[in-house]
Amino acid sequence: MPSNVFRFDESWDVPEGTPQEVWDVLSDAELLPLWWGDAYKEVEPLDRKGKGVVGSRARARARGALPYELNFIIEAAELEPGRLVVVKTLGDFDGLWRAELSPSGPGTHVKLTWQVIVERPILKLLAPLLRPAFAWNHRWTTPRGEAGLRRYLAARKSGRAA
Repeated sequence: MPSNVFRFDESWDVPEGTPQEVWDVLSDAELLPLWWGDAYKEVEPLDRKGKGVVGSRARARARGALPYELNFIIEAAELEPGRLVVVKTLGDFDGLWRAELSPSGPGTHVKLTWQVIVERPILKLLAPLLRPAFAWNHRWTTPRGEAGLRRYLAARKSGRAA
């Protein structure tokens, strides 16, 4: 595998929401800074297609624990309410993020697959040396997403979410 190509397979358990409730959040890119604010600093819609619509696009600015920001476009590629969210990313990295949702007790199990190619020139150049650091940065970010989603859904159920 080239040093600028990554694949991450992970799962989240989200007892705070049903598959439909989790899907409602994951399928709305504009909500990312509200629940995954440790990574997503800004998301701006690029069209008026609305949330949860295939082809809707947003511009995102993100940052993990390492001292660089990533800028990219998020495009909804495949959406099945309560079951599946697939988004394409284009920009500093190109890839596919896939979330498969299934019931798990009163909540939801989320199977995540993230396949990405680092395209930002300086990061692509440094990828052979910094590949372990890039992977660590992803592993730093992802648990914060799971925790943020759980907090957001719990707050939403109690009437405290925006």
